[in-house]
Amino acid sequence: METKDIYKFSYDFLVKKAEGYVTKEQIDTFISESDVPECNMTSIYEILLNILQDFNIYPNVIKFEQRKEEIKKIIHFPDLKYCASLDYIELKNEFKRAFQFENEKCWLNYSKGVVSGAKFLSEFDTYEDFKNLCESFDENVFTREAFALLLSTKISNMGFAIACNWLKEIGYKNYPKPDVHIKDICKAIGVLDEQGKDGDCFEQTIKIAECCGVEPYRLDKVWWLICSGNFYRDSIKIKMPAKKAEFIAALKANCRNEQ
Repeated sequence: METKDIYKFSYDFLVKKAEGYVTKEQIDTFISESDVPECNMTSIYEILLNILQDFNIYPNVIKFEQRKEEIKKIIHFPDLKYCASLDYIELKNEFKRAFQFENEKCWLNYSKGVVSGAKFLSEFDTYEDFKNLCESFDENVFTREAFALLLSTKISNMGFAIACNWLKEIGYKNYPKPDVHIKDICKAIGVLDEQGKDGDCFEQTIKIAECCGVEPYRLDKVWWLICSGNFYRDSIKIKMPAKKAEFIAALKANCRNEQ
């Protein structure tokens, strides 16, 4: 199998394994539409609040989806100026009074991200100003990589991969997220070494998508759905952890056969 056929192979695998759980139409919608169909400062900040806790143990600690209305009330969402003025330690303490948690570190880091994210976005007078900045970096793989790195320095608790995830879900579909699943797949087909640096994975995923003639977003979503089975927009979670290993083995074998 040539590189240009990897996306079709992956897509066909997903459709087959998800049969009976979701329709092909549901899959097509999921892999083509971002999480925020209509972007403005309010919607992109709300998804940032979610994405800032979307790694490691954070989702089970912060539980944004479960607590989002109370979190938004505490920070006076969507008042970016107010949130930007908060002291992150005091915000963490306010969260603790509300949620009675024990994990101080995760909530402190999350609070830092909430405040610094608001500070960053409040620097823009309008959403169009922010959009213009994003588009100025969406020129090639290296400028995109530079922008994600820049965001990771501006917003606390946002590493490179989280920055990519935020950008792709607010409509910038040239930003795949180099998470553990994408890295495992890239390693298996020999385009990423065992060290698996985020930037290298980001670049290789984009190269494969371009060779296949699809947006990096589509390739990212297909691979992620195969590995996670999480159709969260439809509230459907397919238990398919074994499918990841099956897919990687099949993809690796087919790629090897063409070498």
